[in-house]
Amino acid sequence: MWAEAQRIAQIVLPATPADRPAPLTRGRVPFCDLPPADQAWTPGIMSPAAGRAAAQWLEHAVRLAVAGVVDAVVFAPLNKQAMIRAGFSVRDEYDLCASLARVTDHDEMNVIPHPAGQRPAGADLLWVARATSHVALRDVSSLLTTDRVLRTIRIAHRTAASAGARVPRIGVAALNPHSGDGGLFGDEEGRVIEPAIAAAAAEGLAVTGPHAPDHIFRRARAGDLDVVVAMYHDQAQIATKLLGFERGVSVGVGYPFVLTTPSHGTAFDIVGKRIADPGPMRQALLIAERLAEARTVV
Repeated sequence: MWAEAQRIAQIVLPATPADRPAPLTRGRVPFCDLPPADQAWTPGIMSPAAGRAAAQWLEHAVRLAVAGVVDAVVFAPLNKQAMIRAGFSVRDEYDLCASLARVTDHDEMNVIPHPAGQRPAGADLLWVARATSHVALRDVSSLLTTDRVLRTIRIAHRTAASAGARVPRIGVAALNPHSGDGGLFGDEEGRVIEPAIAAAAAEGLAVTGPHAPDHIFRRARAGDLDVVVAMYHDQAQIATKLLGFERGVSVGVGYPFVLTTPSHGTAFDIVGKRIADPGPMRQALLIAERLAEARTVV
């Protein structure tokens, strides 16, 4: 697979067998060679064989992290259906990592580095958390509770603080248009979200809201917020991918090691065309290094 990738990319980057990450030596990449048992797949087409190989490679990296051999795991986007059809009984790759690390309380956040030359004063990263994630939209309201929103605010605060934000400024999005317009469009703001914000503020967190969903990311882009807490998946993802698709990184939260991946998908439609942008993977590596260094300092 490594040789095929070099052929497609038209580069020469030879590998040296290794059992752990190490600096490049003589231009050679330290390479953990784990040949998949079944290589009967076609690039760019979802298949159980490819899903099995990707999951096995991720499993090996997580085991290294659990054993303390590595500080961080960075993985490329994986196809969830391929893993599930390969026989892995998990919802997604984060669940797979959690099961291997024996973690039960885990989550996912997104982070976007502000582009150079456009960084607001005192902020270089924008963090985005979600109170609910991979669930049907019709289920979001019933899943939202004050405890769940408060937990998300706390996680967002800890994560942003670990990345260098001295006092993370957190904005919480409303669920409904116009923040519910005084109950006209729903009561989740007053019944669920506001009590969570009040509880977080009582703990000393710098949190405000609920902000109108169609405005909160404008404030974040202007540098008024370090963190946005969204109520559901697409409320967060549409905005973050518009703000920084080429820089967005997803971060696993609640693991005993740093876990990052680019926020984009698998992009089967451009496989082998030499037009994929390596920027998001580079950012995933840089964010992982930054978070791992912060953990070492702590």
